[in-house]
Amino acid sequence: AVPETVALPEQRTAAGRPPSFSARWQFPAQPVHARMARRWLEAWIAERGLWQEASYCAAVAFSELVTNAVLHGSGPVCVEVAIVAGRIECEVSDGACDLPVVCEAGEDDEHHRGLSLVEALTADWRVRLRPEGGKAVTFVVEA
Repeated sequence: AVPETVALPEQRTAAGRPPSFSARWQFPAQPVHARMARRWLEAWIAERGLWQEASYCAAVAFSELVTNAVLHGSGPVCVEVAIVAGRIECEVSDGACDLPVVCEAGEDDEHHRGLSLVEALTADWRVRLRPEGGKAVTFVVEA
């Protein structure tokens, strides 16, 4: 599956605004695709000449959510990104209805920090159940 980049006036972001640019990619829930998805997002944002710090924050948060979808969700995984009015808006969805939970990780814990990172790196994030089944996790990074 090849990512598609579109900029259609009838599309709307999660906030209901038309995106300046948007892209969508759907792939099987396999670990190799989590790495590929982060590289895809970093390249997509870089092609648009966006802010280095915002790009980094979006890539790390995106990577955490894609990894969660691959490890704890059910495939396929769908990722979407839009650039709107100086913001990067991303959504990661999968077919599982189990909602992610922010965990308190211990000092020596090598896991359970993903959603805490998302919370720290983004201006806003939320989870919703999709009407067609599964869940979507959306976040916003300000420029």
